[in-house]
Amino acid sequence: MIRLLIKALTLFLVSLTSHANLYNCKNIYESCFENIPKDIITYHQEVNSHGIVNKNNINLRDIPLISSKNSEVLKKIKKNDKVLIKKVFFLKPNVSVRLRLLNSDKVEIVNNYRFGKWYLVSHGDIEGFIFSDFISVEKKINKKFVRYRHIDSVDWRKNKVDPQKNIELVFKKQNDNAYILQGYAWHYLNGFSEINYTFQNNILSREKIIKDGIKIFLFDENEIFVESDIDIFTGIYKKY
Repeated sequence: MIRLLIKALTLFLVSLTSHANLYNCKNIYESCFENIPKDIITYHQEVNSHGIVNKNNINLRDIPLISSKNSEVLKKIKKNDKVLIKKVFFLKPNVSVRLRLLNSDKVEIVNNYRFGKWYLVSHGDIEGFIFSDFISVEKKINKKFVRYRHIDSVDWRKNKVDPQKNIELVFKKQNDNAYILQGYAWHYLNGFSEINYTFQNNILSREKIIKDGIKIFLFDENEIFVESDIDIFTGIYKKY
């Protein structure tokens, strides 16, 4: 009985190994990098960040080729699941690419169409690729505060001619679970104005923040748009 169990387990492990090797890029294509055929890669970069899957039942692929029979879906990932993003890859989009097969004169022609940007991620104990549109990347605040200046601000140190107006927003990290937004504005006609808000969690990891009296839209880490009940704070801000 024990011998039969050992034999069955051995066959199962061999099957798993063969299955994994079948869809390993280096066992299929002539030249690979991070389980992607080199000829389709245009650029890659280290990320080392966290992300959240923003749609339900998203494919985690072993090789990020949507039109190839050699690309397998490793698992389906649910909406709001967290993943560790290791690298980002930009693949040739909307073009047919000839990929030479291993130990052969044959080629496989693939076209990834609009699916050009992919993240190499870890989900649990499985590593694979997810198309970038399906992941919201958490933006990290590495400083104790981040400061933004309104594009309509006039810096008196540089401009002593135009009527003075200065508007700034400062995001301060209160603790691991809270951030404070403080806004300061001075207008040569209306005087001084101030706003203060407290937000839970990392607000700069999201694309939009809404709270009574204010809406914040994060275009990227260097630019935001604010709608405020206090008119002077409404507008585009640049990080500085």
